[in-house]
Amino acid sequence: MSLFTEISIPQLNISYKQPVGLFINNKFVESSENEQIETVNPATGEAITKFHAASEADIDKAVAAAREAYESTWSKTSPEERGVLLGKLGQLIEQEKELLAAIETVDSGKPYYTNALGDLEQILQLTRYYAGAADKFTQGKLLPVSSDKYAYTVKAPYGVVAQVVPWNYPLAMASWKMQGCLAAGNTIVIKPAENTSLSLLYFAQLVEKAGFPPGVVNVVPGYGGVAGSRLAAHPDVDKIAFTGSTAVGQKVMAAAAMSNLKAVTLECGGKSPALVFEDANLDEAVKWTAAGIYYNSGQNCTANSRIYVQESVYEKFLLKFTAHVQETWKFGKTSDLFDQECTVGPVVSKTQYERVQGYIEHGKSTEKLSLKQMGQPSDSKGYFITPTIFINVPQDSKLNQEEIFGPVAVIAKFKDYKEGIALANDTSYGLASAVFTEDIRKANYFARDIKAGTVWINSSNDEEVSVPFGGFKMSGIGRELGESGMDAYLQTKAVHVNISKL
Repeated sequence: MSLFTEISIPQLNISYKQPVGLFINNKFVESSENEQIETVNPATGEAITKFHAASEADIDKAVAAAREAYESTWSKTSPEERGVLLGKLGQLIEQEKELLAAIETVDSGKPYYTNALGDLEQILQLTRYYAGAADKFTQGKLLPVSSDKYAYTVKAPYGVVAQVVPWNYPLAMASWKMQGCLAAGNTIVIKPAENTSLSLLYFAQLVEKAGFPPGVVNVVPGYGGVAGSRLAAHPDVDKIAFTGSTAVGQKVMAAAAMSNLKAVTLECGGKSPALVFEDANLDEAVKWTAAGIYYNSGQNCTANSRIYVQESVYEKFLLKFTAHVQETWKFGKTSDLFDQECTVGPVVSKTQYERVQGYIEHGKSTEKLSLKQMGQPSDSKGYFITPTIFINVPQDSKLNQEEIFGPVAVIAKFKDYKEGIALANDTSYGLASAVFTEDIRKANYFARDIKAGTVWINSSNDEEVSVPFGGFKMSGIGRELGESGMDAYLQTKAVHVNISKL
């Protein structure tokens, strides 16, 4: 099997060479067992290509390359040098952003104009941010102790970091992890999701072209049970960062603990609430909550999939919400993801399609819930699921308690602040939350009382690269983005200096 394959994207008149090997030591190589994974276009259900899948032996090679690069080269670079390289990487991303977005569209099902290009803009912003932050967030502190002694702290990189990223934001989630980790001075072995590996494999070429030394970044696609498990348990990996389901996050944490007690950052599932109070600007609340559940076809850990509306404005909100969804969140004229009117794409795979449809059928047939559905593209052969709204959903409903991870909104009533905050906190998750009100006191009470790592006031799902992101409870451990996105990859070393005479 060749290490590159020709792929055409006729909608943009693009033809390019797609890397399909493992990227180790700045070279694409075959997997040791020659196992391959077929990746499918979610909009058509048709195969795109096959790529090499890393075995445990391949993971060992990648970790060894990262260790050698760290000890011999990367640990000796200055923060300024790392910032310069990240700046060059940002320039290359800018040059290739249309192609990278197109690869994301074909491989993961993101609408090109209304989703994939936006992801690339965030990746550019994030890369520039960490290019500038590399020499600013690594500083320690001087700690005067007495006239005869002082101490200082040094922020030191972990060394070799493993990263495992999900399929819903293949390149964006990789960038959330990689750029801050590199700025902090670590080397990386990163595993993309097995059904959305193409964009990160292409991105690996830009890392090499920017001038990063061999072994600093290694991209090892493969199956989670093989490649991901080996990374979590590897004795020469100093830290692992994982984004994905809570169930798999628990396995990663257990493997890390039982191997070398490596440090762990986890960003896991969510069932994020949005509270809409009677004094809210309902048009704004409708716009933001609809985007918060239907953007990226609902495949967001932070999706505000539980929408609670104060009973006095509940019916009015429903009318406005339904009309807005019908007008704004749609497949376009056809199921072509390069249609500029397309705002909703397919879910990522047949497995995910069946999972989400299972929840919808459960709500309809088992729980007998009322729902509205917005229509399906007539020519669809892919994994499209119509935007769906379940109304008057009881709190103990499976749809209210479990993460659906699809374009399914669950809407219910609440009476007052006390009941609303209790309903919002009634979950094992705590990733994100939103509140809509014109009362500044009520908004601040909500921010104080909600058990979630992110609170949006009068908006939803509008992350900023300079602001920390992470969860409470079973939604994860640690923070990404902002200064936290570098601090997560740094350890504090304390140095004691005695200047007294004996």
